[in-house]
Amino acid sequence: MNKITGRFWRALSLTSWVMASLSFVSMAGGAEEALPSLSYDQTGERLLKVQANQLFESTDGGAAWTMIPLPDEVAEGRLVTVSEPATAEQALYIAGPSIGVQRSTDHGETWQELNDGLPNQDVTALDVHRHQPETLYVVIADDGLYQSEDAGTTWKKMDSGPAQPVRRLIHSDMEGSMQTGWLYAVSDDAVRLSMDCFCGWRPTGELDAGRVYDLAYKLDDPEHVYVATEQGLWRSDNGGQEWQQVKGDGPTFVTLTLAPQGTLYALDREGELMRSEDQGQTWTPPDA
Repeated sequence: MNKITGRFWRALSLTSWVMASLSFVSMAGGAEEALPSLSYDQTGERLLKVQANQLFESTDGGAAWTMIPLPDEVAEGRLVTVSEPATAEQALYIAGPSIGVQRSTDHGETWQELNDGLPNQDVTALDVHRHQPETLYVVIADDGLYQSEDAGTTWKKMDSGPAQPVRRLIHSDMEGSMQTGWLYAVSDDAVRLSMDCFCGWRPTGELDAGRVYDLAYKLDDPEHVYVATEQGLWRSDNGGQEWQQVKGDGPTFVTLTLAPQGTLYALDREGELMRSEDQGQTWTPPDA
């Protein structure tokens, strides 16, 4: 047992952990509120923003945004997230209810549906494995969590997931997993965590902060995690085992992302971007 595993699981016996995970036996549908989402594309060195059923990119830290063309199906559904592999250029994945999962490798000029093998297109969350560009994870409302190991060509149900609706899904390569990493599932009430061997879900440390919106972690130090809540920004230095509130001057953010150099970006409900260079204590607009 390495040091991360020991810290994370020492206080939790195997029996109690399994019993707790069994209480999360079904997946409820996703929330209907359309909040913006934000991610950082490492290979393209750009910010990607989902807002009002549209997809935007910025290559100058958010000072200017350009719209990326989307497939016609997006107009009939609700776009909730965009994700991109950290090790493969040009690939973009989008997902949402009535949209399912779609991929573009030509900057949005064409899109390919990746829904064969999924029970329906009611996708509420999606993420790409931290180091395996063809491994994808999606959450299907009222069903569970599916994995693809061939860039969405085929899917396999892996887990029923937390009982609570999942807003965001984040794969991390934090140490201590019995497989390749961890999955964070963000719901309105809490952040939950599972090894990516799908060995059961458990809440992270106590987070009495009202509604939870999003999570991001530092790429070169994945134990360093941030979470956006209705009571402000919180931070953990041990992968979510313990949380402390960040005393800063920022508004209420609903989505977060971290650039590799450590810049923290966030959006409020209206999609206005702010950035922080001091771990969320102070915030400035991108053109400041």
